[in-house]
Amino acid sequence: MTRKIACILAAFGTLTASAQAQQSIPKPTKADAVKVVKIISTDKTKVVTYCKLSDLGDEINKASEAQDKGKLQQLKQIADGLKKALGPEFVRLEAGLGQLDFQSKEGQQLSAELEKLDQFCPLE
Repeated sequence: MTRKIACILAAFGTLTASAQAQQSIPKPTKADAVKVVKIISTDKTKVVTYCKLSDLGDEINKASEAQDKGKLQQLKQIADGLKKALGPEFVRLEAGLGQLDFQSKEGQQLSAELEKLDQFCPLE
């Protein structure tokens, strides 16, 4: 699993749990990931949003490690807005990522698809 995917998962851990509590989210497939990558990669605004979301994941991890609950809540609200800006397909995909075993063949294939988005983000 790439660092960016790990950051996105960290950024939405609690958001995903609350979304899953509201409804049953299907486990995402490689086809879902291909669709999301195509939607995001062909829209410059969504590419920028995806990269911001990834960077925000790093900040969320730092705030979580520092146990700064106020900052963490603020960052998660920003992340929620970014996630929604990426579209409903991304929201559904992200909500189901917690169900995947990224060590499995299926998880590795999905991860490989999502890694394609990383090439659009500047290196840190």
